[in-house]
Amino acid sequence: MDQKGFTRADVRDKLTGRARYADDLQFPGMLYARAVHCPHPRARILGIDAGEALAVPGVVGVYTARDVPGVNQGPQDKPMLAADIANSAGDGIAVVAAESQAAADQGAALVKAAYEPLPCVFDPEEALGAQPPVILYQADGLTDNVACRHRVVKGDVEQGFREADVVIERTYRTQRIQHSAIEADTAVVVPEGDGITVYCPCKFPYHIKARVAAGCGLPQNRVRIIQPAIGGSFGGKDIDIVVIAVRAAVVALRTGRPCKMTWSREECLLEGSKRHPFRLTYRVGAKRDGRITAMKIDGTADAGAYRSRSLATIWRAAVEAAGPYEIPHVDIHIRAAFTNNVYSDAVRGFGSPQVDFASESLLDELAQELGMDPLALRRKNILREGGTNATGQTMARVSIGKCLDRLEELFPLGAPVVTPEGKLRARGIACLHRGESYGAAARDADTAGTDVRAFADGSVGVYTSISEVGQGTHAAMAKICADILGLPLEQVRICPVDTAFVPDSGATAGSRGTISGGNAVRIAAGKLRDILQSAADGEDVAFRDGGLFRQNGERLMTFREAVGICHSRGIRTDAAGQWEAPRTGWDFEKHQGNTYYSFSYGAAGAEVEIDPVTGKVEVLDLLCLHDIGKIVNYPEACGQIAGGVAMAMGYTLTEELESREGILKNKNFDTYLLPTAMDFHRVRAVPLEEEAAENPLGVHGVGEASTALVAPAVANAIARASGLRLRTLPFTLERVRAALEKEEA
Repeated sequence: MDQKGFTRADVRDKLTGRARYADDLQFPGMLYARAVHCPHPRARILGIDAGEALAVPGVVGVYTARDVPGVNQGPQDKPMLAADIANSAGDGIAVVAAESQAAADQGAALVKAAYEPLPCVFDPEEALGAQPPVILYQADGLTDNVACRHRVVKGDVEQGFREADVVIERTYRTQRIQHSAIEADTAVVVPEGDGITVYCPCKFPYHIKARVAAGCGLPQNRVRIIQPAIGGSFGGKDIDIVVIAVRAAVVALRTGRPCKMTWSREECLLEGSKRHPFRLTYRVGAKRDGRITAMKIDGTADAGAYRSRSLATIWRAAVEAAGPYEIPHVDIHIRAAFTNNVYSDAVRGFGSPQVDFASESLLDELAQELGMDPLALRRKNILREGGTNATGQTMARVSIGKCLDRLEELFPLGAPVVTPEGKLRARGIACLHRGESYGAAARDADTAGTDVRAFADGSVGVYTSISEVGQGTHAAMAKICADILGLPLEQVRICPVDTAFVPDSGATAGSRGTISGGNAVRIAAGKLRDILQSAADGEDVAFRDGGLFRQNGERLMTFREAVGICHSRGIRTDAAGQWEAPRTGWDFEKHQGNTYYSFSYGAAGAEVEIDPVTGKVEVLDLLCLHDIGKIVNYPEACGQIAGGVAMAMGYTLTEELESREGILKNKNFDTYLLPTAMDFHRVRAVPLEEEAAENPLGVHGVGEASTALVAPAVANAIARASGLRLRTLPFTLERVRAALEKEEA
């Protein structure tokens, strides 16, 4: 592929403000909705009095769980509107619809609800204890608060510890964070005939379609999802959108009028899903020469009040928790606990950033214990071609060694220094492997469908439900199609995502967009090329430069002429492509299996400077190397890595949603510290083409892997600079200063 890159089709509209997001949409007679939220972390709803709200001029209705016509709540899932019991502060209990947003807001503030507060549990460890104060879903038959669990076993871990010369045990903690997309979650529902059309940003349109249909009690063929421009996702725009869409749909179906619901920023923080906080205890044994003999990991994650995507998050965390190393004896057990905190869901990298922080911090701690260079210890244990990872999977196309070679070349560790101003400066490193696409935890096969159609004027449309959430996948898919058909890029257009027309391409998740969607486009465009080749009446032709060329270089006809000939013969010029990832599998009795058909690899180096007076950590230089196989668009790959780094920087240094007795203290971004341009110094994003991935295009994803390396690299740099090992994220100046003061005492 051409590594010079190309311009994305969506850039101009976004830069000029012409892009229309869901909250920009207006329809005749449209109503506006606002939810009423439960103020208690767990409470029985005794009654709802809407009298004062209904008296507000412009308010047309107040709706509760009784008005949800279909499935209001799946087992242990978040309800569209809480019916009898709200399990989390912020749960919606009613929706107020009005002629204006101001009237809806005023009405929502006047709804009176009576509650009976119920016993709660907020600490995941307490929730999983022998005598928790409450079992949240006892009514559903659960006898504990385990939302889900996953275990990985390889060899005999106790035998491995007996073989070790050195054994250490450490505990690491990660925090709860918000997706923090610029665009607040929004859905506009328009009743049309006997169905509804939903305009909403989302990463999995067909999942939204199915869940909204279930919530509305409608067959799926009466629910249409249209995707406007998306103002960021980062793992969000999924379950939260379902909840919002169903609430708006209740209003639309009851009134026969379009309804828009847009969460305020406060609501996004109050009710929206978050990244799982983890507590991870690692015990590792090694020989004096650095060879790791055993690793045991016990982990607890906070699922919050509802299960949501916890199963996929815990699965990924468990199978990746031992890192990109070949360890003969492994025992990993991670559980997610139900608590009365805000619920957790997929956030960019779901599961990987938490365990990568822990495992890569541990490697440096082990290196210190052994008196080894951190890079040398990693080289001693990294996965190699034909080796087996923690799940017993035989690894192929392994490039972690090559990533470390480049890291050593571009980012030598050097020795810690003290600057003339008394600041502490040092470098740290980290590396990873990350499974791609759905993996063995998915219920269904990992497939993507794409249609490609050539029109009479020679233009081409590509139809896919892969979402463009800012990662540039649509541009990559257009380029793949254009290259196969020999067309200039401007002749190919990715058509708007509309479930009335586009095939199901699966979720834009697991860094699978370009992998699955791109390979489906490759198949569809190849089929279309074969169809158009019939216009050459058996001649062997090449498609390039907008035409069909004979083998001697003579142009036989233009692409447009080929389309016209096919149409004149009654031949359709469209084709469908379906790509399925290689199958994976898991043995739940042996706790082993082939978890992902393909893995991506990366390495990072961070140089930090610590002010011992204030505790502030500045990341002066950050190098992130990621092997992404074949590079479709080099600048876009750099942008994806840099974007992941930006999100990870906040996760590492400043972002934390603080909860007290189930109530979030952060009400808006003024108390939730997102990084800005002022927090970045030198960021070097380096995409590598080391090992082609195991798919026809040879591409790896990088959108999520890029979020996982920053925290451990910075943690290791801080430790080398100051001698302090910080095992709890984020590394705020208060936390760093407190650690320095403790060391000085």
